[in-house]
Formats: sequence, C-alpha cells, structure tokens
Amino acid sequence: MLKRIVMFGLLAVALASAKTYTFTISDPAQAGNVQLKPGEYHLRLDGTQVALMDEGGHQVDAAATVEESDRKFGQTSVSISDVDGIHRIESVQLGGSTHKVVFQQADQP
Repeated sequence: MLKRIVMFGLLAVALASAKTYTFTISDPAQAGNVQLKPGEYHLRLDGTQVALMDEGGHQVDAAATVEESDRKFGQTSVSISDVDGIHRIESVQLGGSTHKVVFQQADQP
C-alpha cells in the first residue's frame, strides 16, 4: 500500500513539473512532417520531451527538439515561414521561459 502511495506521489510530481503553452494558427501549417489545421494547440514541455495536442486533446506526433535561448521570452509566439506556398512552423518560443521548440522538417536530418 505504501508503495502505491509513493508511486502516485511521484506521478503527481512529474505531471506538475510539465508546463503547458497555448498557441493558435489561423491557416493550415506544417509542423515537422504533420499538417496542422487552423485552430488552438497546446504544447506541453516536460524537460526535453514535447507533446503537441489539438483542440480535441488528441496528441499530434510532430518531431521537435528543445533549444535554450540566452534570453527569456515575454510571450509565447510562433515563427512560421512560407516555402513554395506551404506554411511551415519553424519554432515556438515559450513565453516566460528561455525554451524554444524547433520542429524538424521532413527534409531535415
């Protein structure tokens, strides 16, 4: 019984340490190798693990890495480029932190 309580406590601490950030895209955009529809998305960062979820709470599997910046971002913002008429999410700067999530495009290693 004590072992279960300890395990639930550790799980609660792990979940509490994850931060969630919200951003909205107004046009279809590609994040890594995944096409995103317009709407609100939630990005959860737990250490170097990134989870992206759509409005319905479904996880979107987009390859991403976390980079550190030398400055703290004032707000969450999305960097989008237009390549051959395709909107690509390059990165998401996470407000209140020094973290930037960079999406790996299909043509990148």
